[in-house]
Amino acid sequence: MTRHCGSVILVIGLALAACGPTQIFPGAMMDGVETNFDFTAWRTVPNAQTDRKVQLGGRIVQSNREQGAHVIIVTQLPIVEQPAYGPKDIGRRSGEFAVVYPGALDPKWLAPGHRLVVIGTTGQAKAVMVDDVQRSLPSLTARCVHIWRTAGREISDFPHNAGGGYEPLEEETHCAS
Repeated sequence: MTRHCGSVILVIGLALAACGPTQIFPGAMMDGVETNFDFTAWRTVPNAQTDRKVQLGGRIVQSNREQGAHVIIVTQLPIVEQPAYGPKDIGRRSGEFAVVYPGALDPKWLAPGHRLVVIGTTGQAKAVMVDDVQRSLPSLTARCVHIWRTAGREISDFPHNAGGGYEPLEEETHCAS
């Protein structure tokens, strides 16, 4: 009887863990993060909201290497939990922001269209070149980025388990030291 109760408790525990929120960043990285940050207000007046630890999601537009860091231009997208966790294009453009990642990243992770979630600190507006036009964008110095190699497709378009002719969705978390 005891073995049966232990098995039931284990199954219930695993089921509850599967239904919980997805944890893509180390737990300590999430301490003090504003997950409901007002992107629109920040985009309008970026220099008024500096030094705030936030979490944002989006789609990579382009990436450049500058002074030992990657500057990633991202179109902001809301982070959803269903049908799959991650940034989802809901048809409304919120605007772009610049992510400064102070470390090395393999270029395969920085291709346009890939989805990402970033945790970082807001900074002053940054002058960047986007499609050969200089623009001033709100900037974020990244502590960690989680990137899905979606090549422009939705995360939910990929099956959870590869096989049977389906391609797996590659994803990886990168944290600056």
